Amino acid sequence: MDVIDTSEYSKDELVEILRKELDEHSFLYLVGPQGGGKTTISIKMADENVGAIYEGRARSAQPVIVIRRDLLDQMETEIIERRKLPIFDGDDPIYVEVTMLQKLNSIIENVFDLMELGEEQLFKEMKQLLEPIGIVPKQIEFTSNEEVLLRRRLQRHTDAPDRLNELLAKEKQYGIKSNLLGIQGARVMDIINRDGVGKYEETQYSRTVEDFDAIISTKDMSIGQCLIKMIELSLKERKESGILVLHTKDGKQKIISDLVIGKQDNSMIGVTLLEVYVGFRQNRSMYQTYTSSMKGELEVIHSFTPQLQQMVGMETLGNMNLDMITEEDDTGVLSVADTAAAERFGITISVIDPEGNIGSSNPERVEKLENLLFEAYKEWDSKDVSSHT
Repeated sequence: MDVIDTSEYSKDELVEILRKELDEHSFLYLVGPQGGGKTTISIKMADENVGAIYEGRARSAQPVIVIRRDLLDQMETEIIERRKLPIFDGDDPIYVEVTMLQKLNSIIENVFDLMELGEEQLFKEMKQLLEPIGIVPKQIEFTSNEEVLLRRRLQRHTDAPDRLNELLAKEKQYGIKSNLLGIQGARVMDIINRDGVGKYEETQYSRTVEDFDAIISTKDMSIGQCLIKMIELSLKERKESGILVLHTKDGKQKIISDLVIGKQDNSMIGVTLLEVYVGFRQNRSMYQTYTSSMKGELEVIHSFTPQLQQMVGMETLGNMNLDMITEEDDTGVLSVADTAAAERFGITISVIDPEGNIGSSNPERVEKLENLLFEAYKEWDSKDVSSHT
């Protein structure tokens, strides 16, 4: 698989590189971390030679599929299956013909979006689909260094409407097919006619920093101080908040995100926190569905605000896929959803409630966080006493 470091080229250079690849290979499968530039460059390079641009829709780094015009035309007419329907014309069953393009869209939706079987399984099944017509898909990884990727993820909502408008304009101009319903920070308003671009509503998830009500820098803050602040936000503002902590092999722990604060009507910050500050890819392995490139163990620490979670969590539970919905249940501070998310992402999830009670998917972590909270409280209390003497 070819690897392209997008930080080493300008956007115009990357467009030319991808156009050359499409000239030589009629089916491109672009993978890589969130912020790598897969979607941005695919949209910019789209012209009369591009027949389709497809993406997965799961909450991770979605692979991007770019199909050349001549191959798309062939896939639209290539019949690969006659499917019997559960209806009859008299005594005879009725069949429907399935084209190769219809099958491709079904594979993307089922393998990646619904069953979450991972990037490689998706590539394997697409390769098998194209084999009868002699087409071999070309897999390319778009990557960059971690600092560049983080900067892009933090800023991606700012130009999202422009990128999405460009895609819709090119769809109409060149007849390009696409299944993109949105780009992080902007969405297609009329998905039937593929027209109009707008922001996500307050109750929806843009997968950007716009999902947060506020961001507090954690520079010069300890984990214990962050825990105190989370308790304060839960008690005074009834808002969920959270941070990311990286545990390295040498036993050190480091806060690697800001302290993000959720909105009162859209509180589910967990996966967006991971997506923005870490970036995950869908790569199924046993119970774990998502992986990151971070060297070390990741931990999400977030607050538990019972009234807010009861109000928001139950309303949105049926519509959510991967978001960590913390609701009050028989398991205590740590919910079933927290435990499940810890398995899916291969991370530790720790939760603190307004009274300072702590739960964690790693039981050994509870006492350590309690000690950090206690030490931070003692330090705060001593400063408060000295300021009044």
